[in-house]
Amino acid sequence: MTSTEGYTTESIALAVAPKVPALLSLAGSIYIVWSVLSAREKRGSIYHRLMLGLSVSDILSSHIYFLGTWLIPRGSSGPFGDVYMAFGTFETCQYSGFFNQLAIASPLYNVSLSIYYFLHIQRGWKENALKKVEPAFHIIPLVFAFGTAITAAVGEMYGNVFWTCWINPDPPQPYFQYFQWSFLFGPVWVCILIQLSVMVTLWWTMRKQERLISRKYELKAPTTATIPAETNGTRVRANRRKRQSINDEGKYSSRIAVQGSLYVLVFCITWFFPTVQRISELANGQNYFAIQALDTTLLPLQGFFNVLIYMRPKYTTYRRKYPDLTVGTILKIIHDPKVERKLVTEFRSMHTRARDRRSTTGEFDFDGQPNIPEEMESGNIADGGTESNKTNKSEESKDIKMIESKDTRKPTKTSNTRTETASEGSANNTERDVEMETDTPTTVRRIDMVGRIQSVSSDEESGLDS
Repeated sequence: MTSTEGYTTESIALAVAPKVPALLSLAGSIYIVWSVLSAREKRGSIYHRLMLGLSVSDILSSHIYFLGTWLIPRGSSGPFGDVYMAFGTFETCQYSGFFNQLAIASPLYNVSLSIYYFLHIQRGWKENALKKVEPAFHIIPLVFAFGTAITAAVGEMYGNVFWTCWINPDPPQPYFQYFQWSFLFGPVWVCILIQLSVMVTLWWTMRKQERLISRKYELKAPTTATIPAETNGTRVRANRRKRQSINDEGKYSSRIAVQGSLYVLVFCITWFFPTVQRISELANGQNYFAIQALDTTLLPLQGFFNVLIYMRPKYTTYRRKYPDLTVGTILKIIHDPKVERKLVTEFRSMHTRARDRRSTTGEFDFDGQPNIPEEMESGNIADGGTESNKTNKSEESKDIKMIESKDTRKPTKTSNTRTETASEGSANNTERDVEMETDTPTTVRRIDMVGRIQSVSSDEESGLDS
């Protein structure tokens, strides 16, 4: 299919598709970098330093994904026609290819992160022991990434791969596919296998520990025949507390394992379709648009997925703690935990005022449901009804305000006529009158202390007030 500009629809789609995902990844990776560098306790953590290295690598690759075809030499073409928005030169393509090759640092940092989880959970290494091997977590990804990127640049291997530049010399050379697999896709799948092996081991370890805890600290029926009831109950409670403590430790390790598994899952998703595309090229020399579209859309999203996983533990913690808060409020707390109490107080006071406002204006009942009169629910009030009908119906509605009388004096011979008349039904008991206001002057209802409802006509009311 060809567009009016002379470019195919596939060419336009592949040029535009990476823009938004790359911007999301840039924003997410920059947030992680800022979050680590701005907090002293995070800068001292091995985990956060590994996330810092991974995020810097994602920033370097994401900005190239965003620039995309703009760096490809003008007039270039590919398997889907002429390259759309190709405004670059040979030099800009070399620049794009160099940073695309540096993207291999991200898979290698993911391996470092997986090994960190393995040593911390499976082997029980503490932070001090992990610091001794931390340099290897950074040196291996950086040395391999820069070494292969420089080698490809010196060999002038970078060229147009239709939506960006990478190892694909122009004119094509018979050896370039070997460099593609040895410099990027081979190491990527070695990293995937390593990470999957580590995560499966961690899952198996967590499952085994949970079973042992369940068997060892399973509560048995109390033997009250041989142990006093009070002593037996104390032992059961102590056993329960001990088991709960160990369960909490097991849950903590399980949460760490889940966190690591999510990083591996995202890594596999983002790199799956680029690998399938390269395999297709090797097998039959063809490129499929659907696979290429998934490649250009998902690969730039790795930084965005990473920041979601990075924020997940804190978000779930605050969500359990404050289930009534909105997502935006929780994200503000994650951004600056110092304002947690202030934001929670402001949010709840604002909603309390809004709820009070709705209840006083009659918009909603106290259960949060719309306050609809019974007559409207049954359809007895027709559109265009007379004013007298509306007045009589509003008299019978449930929203009658009850105003408690302040006159609590006992009835005496000198009491006013109102009190004597209202007290005739119970001469020896003190009663308080509660007037129920309505929209019509024809009837005034009273409720005495024992809950009896008295109806007094307007003529009697005027007599009481005289």
